[in-house]
Amino acid sequence: MAEDIPSDSSASSPSPLSSATAVPFTPPSPSAARRRPDALPLNHTGIDPGEIIGKVLQRARRSPTHPTLTLDFADHTTIQVLVDGYDPAHPGIPKHLEMDNGLDFLISATESLNLEVVDCALITLQDAAFDCKHTRSPSKAVSWDQKHLGVALKFSERSPRWHCIWAMMEEYDERQGTCVFRSYNDVYLEKLHRTPKKTKWRKSQLRRQDSSS
Repeated sequence: MAEDIPSDSSASSPSPLSSATAVPFTPPSPSAARRRPDALPLNHTGIDPGEIIGKVLQRARRSPTHPTLTLDFADHTTIQVLVDGYDPAHPGIPKHLEMDNGLDFLISATESLNLEVVDCALITLQDAAFDCKHTRSPSKAVSWDQKHLGVALKFSERSPRWHCIWAMMEEYDERQGTCVFRSYNDVYLEKLHRTPKKTKWRKSQLRRQDSSS
């Protein structure tokens, strides 16, 4: 049976896809009343979210330059929440990760979190997107409902509840500072494969061998 993800104070009654009631120029949070999917989308990118269930989270950190959230676990594996289609060399429209307020403690923690992931899933979200780059009147903005994938996580907190991470794209008018375009991207989970680094001792040994040959 699908499980409801708790809603916030602004959410409507639970449904698999409930639209956010955002208006242009007001950053929306995605619809909070969402149901955990019974199965993954067939064409999802990245690893199966089930792979991190049971892992113990030690640290979470945002990239200062890219829309990336890095999760370090006690078993020395690292998983990243990434934006589908994002290319660091050609970033295009500015993209950033958003998350509910309940996840702020992950980023701000100064000590090991030691939180077990008790559940994780990709969830389908639907939120209000708009484009008013080519009109001076917000009332003439083109708007639509944008479906996108988010990552939902539940940790072994004192009162376990669902937390959500999603991706937003926004463009602003440089003169007025107002948002003229907003849409959403899918996010996914991927393992970070680190390249083994040679120790300083190993490097000095190699230099000595090179100089003596």
